[in-house]
Amino acid sequence: MKWTLKSPSRFHESSDRPKHSDLARDGMLELTPEAFAQFGRVMDFHAQRMQGSSAFMSEATSFFRASLFDPGDAGSTDLLWVSYDRSAPPEEFESHLLTEQALIPISGTIVQHLFRNDVDNGTVKRFLVRPGQGIVMSPGSFHTTTSVDGEVMCLMVSRTSTTDDLSHSLQSACQAVETVFAPPPC
Repeated sequence: MKWTLKSPSRFHESSDRPKHSDLARDGMLELTPEAFAQFGRVMDFHAQRMQGSSAFMSEATSFFRASLFDPGDAGSTDLLWVSYDRSAPPEEFESHLLTEQALIPISGTIVQHLFRNDVDNGTVKRFLVRPGQGIVMSPGSFHTTTSVDGEVMCLMVSRTSTTDDLSHSLQSACQAVETVFAPPPC
């Protein structure tokens, strides 16, 4: 069985997409630990590793801990493949109540749109997240994702019950329990 990642409800004209080089002039913030701190943590393969964490470096292979992940009390960790293929401004944001959520682009660059009601009067901040980088969003951070140049495959880390609850909610139009939704702030 072959799986297709594109949703039949997603259509776009790629010629209308902003070009990657135009995004920096369009109010996009550079993804740095300091700029992102109000929403969570940044993982950047080229910039840092957690101080005091397990690591091994050699010519043949290297590994180091980029971040720990907290799925919340009694939660289990879920690894998901997620694809994004939209460049239109977001119409809705989501926030997870019980867990962090990590997002790591694999095949291209994404834009992560975020706000918190308790930070900067709920102003939306937008960050470019490139392959080799990732983010861990704190519970309560409203977020949504758009792609830069077509479909982008990402690895997502979340809480299993949050994934199950959100999937059920989106498929059945029932109210989610572990996720809340909000329109973009004015």
